[in-house]
Amino acid sequence: MRYLCLSELYWPYQGGHVVYLHEVFRRLGDTCVVTGMMPPTPRRQIVDGVEICRIDLRRWPLLRPESLVLYANLAKRGLLTALRAKPTAVIAARVLPEGLVANLIAGITGIPSVVFAHGEEIATWTHAPDPSHSRGCLGVWKQHLLWRTYRRCDKVVANSRFTQDLLHAGRIDPSKVAVVHPGTDPKRFRPQPKDPDLLRRYQLEGKQVLLTVGRLSRRKGQDVTLRALPQIARAAPDVVYAIAGAGDYEAELRALVRLLGVERRVRFLGSVADELLPAVYNLADVFVMPNRTLPESNDVEGFGIVFAEAGACAKPIVAGRSGGASEAVLDGDTGLLVDGACPDQVAAAVIRLLTDEQLARRLGHAARERVRRELNWDHTAARIQTWIHQAVRPDKSPAPQAAGSA
Repeated sequence: MRYLCLSELYWPYQGGHVVYLHEVFRRLGDTCVVTGMMPPTPRRQIVDGVEICRIDLRRWPLLRPESLVLYANLAKRGLLTALRAKPTAVIAARVLPEGLVANLIAGITGIPSVVFAHGEEIATWTHAPDPSHSRGCLGVWKQHLLWRTYRRCDKVVANSRFTQDLLHAGRIDPSKVAVVHPGTDPKRFRPQPKDPDLLRRYQLEGKQVLLTVGRLSRRKGQDVTLRALPQIARAAPDVVYAIAGAGDYEAELRALVRLLGVERRVRFLGSVADELLPAVYNLADVFVMPNRTLPESNDVEGFGIVFAEAGACAKPIVAGRSGGASEAVLDGDTGLLVDGACPDQVAAAVIRLLTDEQLARRLGHAARERVRRELNWDHTAARIQTWIHQAVRPDKSPAPQAAGSA
């Protein structure tokens, strides 16, 4: 089988859904990805067996809509590639813009279209826009396109049951939706001793380390962990909180650190090079990301690949009971779930793991075993391939169920 993927963003861009796509496609093989330019990367290259074709997908602020040229360029190159390569399926990284274009190509060529659903795009784009404002009108139109695209595609791959429920609430045919959890590579992310060079670099020698890895944003809950830190420090005097990642929220987080007077207990690691990620996870005694749903935008965590990566390193996890995180982390089994908006709950869970070594070890071991069993890229890619086969040959392959429920 040969696959054509449309993705506005792709490798080497860092982001959960990009990691998801690349790890799946390198295992599926014979895939061409049409994506946006990302200097200084070349227009054409092959990475891990995946053919990457980069085109101009800039947005033009003076146009209305500003993404008009993006849609046109993606449709033109995607259609030409489909006519030349005759792929088995056209796969869209997201519902908009990629899914809409994939459906257009499918309508012209007869090739089945498959769309990935990540959860947060549905939750935020369907969040009660105000039609009395211009942006509200745009939101209403985007909602219409979102649901129309899902209804017209042949198959949808949802990253969690949470995302599946959002699709069902939008009256998407349940028979075309499969839940396939993301994963990680347990050979790459595995338990290792703390790297002494990194301990010195980040001044973590002799410390109990809390770690968050991810984009710096309110949804991820770094601010709530900071607010919990003084309480945690009273029970664990040697605790330090390491924050790995970059984002628009960094200035506010740094200001909060000063306000709380916890400068000596916080390390901002910045963006971590991909090859260093496993070693950074292994610095942690507890991985903590108390994600929460933001009421003003309905922004939510659709799953959370970082939970699988931390689990693969046998780290006990504290996560928010929001979105798909409760499927990435099983409460009391592979970690502890809390109200991600409540510093007291975050503090209590972290203190419990820092002071109960047996519990922390048991949860970390269970998290590692779950990754080896089901939350790994080989498992994810095989289930997605089964679902694509179902789109191509509807009577030949059973639909994959949610990871862990088969």
